[in-house]
This record gives sequence, C-alpha cells and structure tokens, in this order.
Amino acid sequence: MIDNPCDLPFLDEIFQRLCRGRHICAEDGNQYHALYDNFDLYRKLFERLGFRLEAHPRDFYYFRGDKSPSEASSRMALFLFILMEFLEGQGEPVAESILTREFTIADMPHFSSDRYKIYMKEIGIADHDGLEGVVNNLERFGFAVRKGGSFRFRSPVYRFFDICHSILQTDHKQAENEVPS
Repeated sequence: MIDNPCDLPFLDEIFQRLCRGRHICAEDGNQYHALYDNFDLYRKLFERLGFRLEAHPRDFYYFRGDKSPSEASSRMALFLFILMEFLEGQGEPVAESILTREFTIADMPHFSSDRYKIYMKEIGIADHDGLEGVVNNLERFGFAVRKGGSFRFRSPVYRFFDICHSILQTDHKQAENEVPS
C-alpha cells in the first residue's frame, strides 16, 4: 500500500505525459498499469494540483481540460470525422476499421472530393504534407502510433467517437424540438 502520493510509481513520467495532452492506454505498459492499479491516489493527487484525471470506459487515462479545443485538436477531429464518413460511405464498419486497420497518408480520403478539399482548406491544410502534421499530432497525443510508413489508431481515439456521438445526440434533440411551420 502506498501511503505517500509522492511514492506513486512513474509519477513524474505520467504527470509529464498527461500535462502535454497525452492519453495513456494499455499499450503504454508500466505507466498504464500504475494508473490502473492506483487510480484513486493519482486522481486525488492531481486534483490537489488543479488537474482532473479521467478514466475513460474504454480503458485509457487523460487530463480533462476546461479550455476550448485548440487548433491542433480541431484539425485532428476533422481528420477523423472525414475518415469516419469515408469509411461509412464505403460500407465499412467505422469503429472496427479505424481500430484494426493500418493506414498510410497517401491512402487518406481527405482530398478525394471537392467537399473534403474545402474542409481541409478551411483548417489550413492544402496537401498530404499537412495531413502528415495531423498524424504527427495524433501520435503525440496518444491517439495513433506510427509503424514504418503507416500508422494505426490506439484506443484513445474513442474520445473522437464520443464527440461524434454527442453531436448526433444534440442534432437529434434539436430536430425533435423543431416544430414544423
């Protein structure tokens, strides 16, 4: 049993990663297991420091912020929303495909239609090099991992699925509340 929160395993490494916006999941090994085994102690310690440690139902950890999404977060979200829409349009199971497939930048659909091109232009991405920057951010925040010339998504990508679900629920509620004229 740990009596002193300063004795928590991997405390410095975990705190540094979480402060940088990183999401920690089972693939992160010892740091994940330290959080899993001592979640309440970490949560209480970080709370005293002004941070809100969250445990997602899909088994990963992150700090929840109160700020508006950053430009990088908005780009990552749009990147994933386009990929999700594209996969759905191809008849593929979206969540399963995103979590099990390996992708390459060259195969991304983000410039395959005029509508997608407009979306990408609106966030300042004009070519595949710009997509490369988004994938770098996805990796930096723990949503993806690179493997040679390809990348795959990690379980924290569920945060984006949650956002999509929330948007859909809001849209459905608004549609239900609209009165036909």
